Amino acid sequence: MLYALNTDGELQSLYQLTQAEIDLARKAPYVCPVCHELLQIRSGRRTVPHFSHFPKSNCTVIKGGETVEHDRGKWRLFTWLKNQGYEVHLEQYLQEIRQRPDIYLMVNGKKIAIEYQCATVTNQEINKRTLSYRDAGIFPLWILGTKHLHSSNSYHLSLSDFTRSFFYYLNDDYYLYFFHASKGQISVLSNVKSAGGRRVFAKTFSSSITNLRFPQLFTPGSYDHGDEPFLREVERLWYKNRTVYQSQVSSEERQYRQYLYLRGYHFSLIPSICYLPVPGQVQTGMRPYVWQTRLFLDHFFHLPIGSFVEFPTLSIGCSTPNGYAPHLSQQYLDLLTQLNIIEKTGKNNYIKSKQVPFHKRIEDALEDDRRTLEQLKNLQRIKI
Repeated sequence: MLYALNTDGELQSLYQLTQAEIDLARKAPYVCPVCHELLQIRSGRRTVPHFSHFPKSNCTVIKGGETVEHDRGKWRLFTWLKNQGYEVHLEQYLQEIRQRPDIYLMVNGKKIAIEYQCATVTNQEINKRTLSYRDAGIFPLWILGTKHLHSSNSYHLSLSDFTRSFFYYLNDDYYLYFFHASKGQISVLSNVKSAGGRRVFAKTFSSSITNLRFPQLFTPGSYDHGDEPFLREVERLWYKNRTVYQSQVSSEERQYRQYLYLRGYHFSLIPSICYLPVPGQVQTGMRPYVWQTRLFLDHFFHLPIGSFVEFPTLSIGCSTPNGYAPHLSQQYLDLLTQLNIIEKTGKNNYIKSKQVPFHKRIEDALEDDRRTLEQLKNLQRIKI
């Protein structure tokens, strides 16, 4: 670990100390802030200076297998918050929930637990810890190590299911937080859009923590790269879905194709409105056409014009760490309303205003895609 308690009970770090200062520190006793065992100092030409437990220690820090990156990141975030005047604690044990967050702080009376997550663990473990914090009235703020940030350019990123589970929904937008421990740089993803799968489009705001205040994490500034790159991705996926046959597909895709086959339809000829980008798609890796086609066939296609349209609630399986779960069916209804496929006649009342057929020729399907894409481009007030 990069920090320890000195004889005055104060946290001290070896970070950025000279070799002479480290040699001087060896003469004083230091203990672990978690288990209070005596520590030794290790350093060398190929070793990052750090405090270390002696052999046969039973400290939970050792059992947790913390990396230097994680250790350094916790310390830098802790000192960053402390220098801003916040009441902040490093690895404080919370007896009521039997958890020890990396950083625990109070902001205007609000309790916040910050977890700097570098390793990949199970979603079950993340959900368990998140719910434990929320049940205790503590806001859980997960900040990921930058090894989980895979970006090919300034707005195009690839996210694993693990990384996707850390999205926050704040101020009608999705946010995702990363911290580079060595560089001391925080990156915030916002204005996130997804057409399904791992690929997402987002604004990436990056700043050294020395130039950033804590509240700015939640208001990274106004910026919009526009919908053009994202809609080009939608167009590419639509075209690929119609013209490229993939024999090796997931079980979810096979079940979807079988569902259509048993009803006499082919997946390459679905109406364009069965593959629409909705905001909540960010939280699920499921392809939108899988669930939209089922809603279309089971709850819309057979209805005569003028009939009431009602979609069942779809569950995506998990919520954001701050407890938000998107209503995908409602978002789909809203977008169909914008496209004049249905009409909203009351708070929760919708009627069918247009008949939408399955295509019989690929040429007709591609022309439908072109028209629908133009409609999406013209929807200035909808957040896709």
